[in-house]
Amino acid sequence: MKTIIVAYDKKYGIGAKNDLLWQRDLPTDMAHFKEATTGGAVIMGMHTYTSMGRPLPGRQNIVISRSAESIPGVIVVNSLEAAYAAVEADRETYVIGGGQIYALALDSVDAINATEVDAVFEQADTFFTPIDLSIWNEVSREHHKKNNKDHYDFDFVNYVRR
Repeated sequence: MKTIIVAYDKKYGIGAKNDLLWQRDLPTDMAHFKEATTGGAVIMGMHTYTSMGRPLPGRQNIVISRSAESIPGVIVVNSLEAAYAAVEADRETYVIGGGQIYALALDSVDAINATEVDAVFEQADTFFTPIDLSIWNEVSREHHKKNNKDHYDFDFVNYVRR
């Protein structure tokens, strides 16, 4: 199964200046991401990899790049199709960004695992494609109120292709 895992604000903003909009203000979302993707294969673009600065532990890391030749601990490919082909057998596949990679993958994934942040970040310069409910069916939603760790209300929402 191929899944996009993404967090976005009310205007589908996902990033600014190659970083998350909410920085580290949603640790519950970071833990959710880690729990969901550990053991799987994560596919990302070079900007996403650069913003993380290292391969994610416990996952097969695949970076799509037109120019990078090799990165220690990472499989580097030049297309989404090559990334899918590189996924080791029996691993779940997660597309983790950024914006261009999400756009490329949207027509080929089975599910979207979204964190919908109840805020608007005007500095957003990278966006996710709005969810088209004629294509995607919402199958679960779990609401979380802001608290002393998470600075925003947010929902974990799972969509599957109709």
